[in-house]
Amino acid sequence: MDQTQAPLVDALAKAEAHPVIGFGAPGHGRGAAMPRGLRALVGAKAFKADLLTVKGVEDRTEGDLALNRAHEIAAAAWGADLCRFVTGGSTQSLHTALAAVARAGDTVLLPTNSHKAEWSYALVAGLDAVPLAVDVDPDWDIQTVVTPATLAATLDAHPHAKAAIVVSPNYYGIACDIERLAEVAHARGVPLIVDAAWGGAFAFSPRLPSDALALGADIQVCSLHKTMGSLAQGSVLLARGDLVDQQRLALAYELFETTSPSVPILGSLDATRRDHATGGAKLWGDVLDLAEQARAEIAAIPGLRVYGQDRVEPRTELDRTKVLIDLSALGVAGYAADDWLYKHHRIATGLSEARNLLVVISLGTGRSDVRTLVKALSDLSDRLRADPAILPPAPALPGIATLGFERAMPGADAYFGQVEEVAYEACTGRIAAEVIAPSPPGVPRLVPGQRIDAAHVAWLVANRDAGMFVLDPTDPSEHRLRVVAEAPAIDRPAMFAAEQRERQIGSDSSDTIAPSTA
Repeated sequence: MDQTQAPLVDALAKAEAHPVIGFGAPGHGRGAAMPRGLRALVGAKAFKADLLTVKGVEDRTEGDLALNRAHEIAAAAWGADLCRFVTGGSTQSLHTALAAVARAGDTVLLPTNSHKAEWSYALVAGLDAVPLAVDVDPDWDIQTVVTPATLAATLDAHPHAKAAIVVSPNYYGIACDIERLAEVAHARGVPLIVDAAWGGAFAFSPRLPSDALALGADIQVCSLHKTMGSLAQGSVLLARGDLVDQQRLALAYELFETTSPSVPILGSLDATRRDHATGGAKLWGDVLDLAEQARAEIAAIPGLRVYGQDRVEPRTELDRTKVLIDLSALGVAGYAADDWLYKHHRIATGLSEARNLLVVISLGTGRSDVRTLVKALSDLSDRLRADPAILPPAPALPGIATLGFERAMPGADAYFGQVEEVAYEACTGRIAAEVIAPSPPGVPRLVPGQRIDAAHVAWLVANRDAGMFVLDPTDPSEHRLRVVAEAPAIDRPAMFAAEQRERQIGSDSSDTIAPSTA
C-alpha cells in the first residue's frame, strides 16, 4: 500500500477548508464557545480540529472510508493482518485484546511486570489471571524478561490457558526473546499477546530491537504517543495469523472504542504512521545517535553508571534510547534525586525508583535537552559529593526480587467483598482488596486476592518512606491499605452453650402443641 497516503489527515484538511455548520456534537462549535483561558493556552486551532468522524471529517455514513483506509495502510506498515487506531491509550487496546481471547472463568497468563491495565481487566471480567514470573537483575534491582523456559513451565501447569501476555520492551527498554516465546506458546495452541507500548517504532528502524509482530506475536499493542510523536492516548492494536479470531478482535474493538473518538488523536496516529513508514530509519538513526551521546556523557559523571547491552540475557535486545541510570554510589534514592532535578533544573525524568532514574531519548528530544540533562546530573553529582546532606541518605531498601505472589482468593471476591483499611505495617497475612501500583511505570505490586506477606510490607513501607508514588490508592497518604475484612473471631464456649440451650429447648418440647389458655 502507498505509505505516503494519510487518509485521516487529508480528511481533516478537507474539513478545515470546507467547514460544516454543525447542530450536534461537539458543543463548542469548532471553538466558538471555547472555555475561558484556553484560547491563550492551546489556541483556537485545537478546537477547530476537534471534530467527529461522522458528519465532521466524513458524511453521515462515513462514505469516504477514511478511517478504514487508514487502518488498512497502517496494517501494511506493521506487517499486520488487522490494525485499529485506539484513542483510549494502550490500556484500552489491552482490554480489547483480552476481550477477544478470553471470557469469564478463562485462564490467562499475566507477567508480574505487566501494567495495571491487564490486571484490572482480568479483575472486572472475571478472568483467572495466573502470574507469569519475570527474571530479575539483582545488581540493578529491576525486572527484565519472561524466559521461554518460564513460559513453557507455566503453560504446562495451566494447559487450559487461553492466552499469554508478555511486556516487550519493558519500561527499561529490554525486549524479550519473542521468537522463542511465540514458538513455546504456539506449540501449545496458545496466542502470544505482546504489550509493546514502548516498542511501536521497532518495525521502522534496523537499529532498534526487532518488531514483536514480525517475530511471531499474534497481537501487539503499541503506544505511538510514548516515543513516536502522536498525541497522548494514541495507540494501535495489531494482529497477525489465525490463532486469534480477528473478527472477534474487531468486534471487541467496537465494544470499547468511543462513538466520539478524538479526530486529532486519530489524525496524529495516521500522520505518525506515515512519517515512520516513509522515513523511520532516518528519524530513529538521529535519535539513536543522540542517545549514544547521552549514554556516554552520563556514564562519565562521577557516581553514575548506565545500563547497557552487557546486562541483558542472550537472545534479548536493548532499546538504547532508554537510558537507565544507577545513583546508588551517590547515596541517595532515585525518588529524591528526581525531585531535586525537577526543582532545580526543571528536568522531568521518565521514571524514578529506589536506586535508579530512567530518561527516554525520543523524537522530540533535542541536543540542547541532552546538554541540559547532562549539566543537571553533573550538578547533582558535584553537590552530593561536596555535601551529602543536601538530600536524605538512601535507606536500605528491600529488592524487587523479595516480592512473591500468592493468590489467596479470587480477585473479584476480594474486590467486591467486605473490606477494611489497615495500616501498611499491620498487613502481613492479610488479603489485598485494591491494586497498589507505583507509578510510573504503573506495575502492580499487589492486586485484589493476593496474600500480603512480610516482604510486601517491608518493600512498600521502605519505598513509601523513600518517596515512592502510588497511583490512585484508596488512601492517598499511602499509610493504609484496603484489605479483605477478617471474619469475627468465633467464641467457641459461647457457641457450645447456645447449642446446649437449643438442645434443652428441643427436649422439653412435646410432639403436640399445648392449647392456648388465653
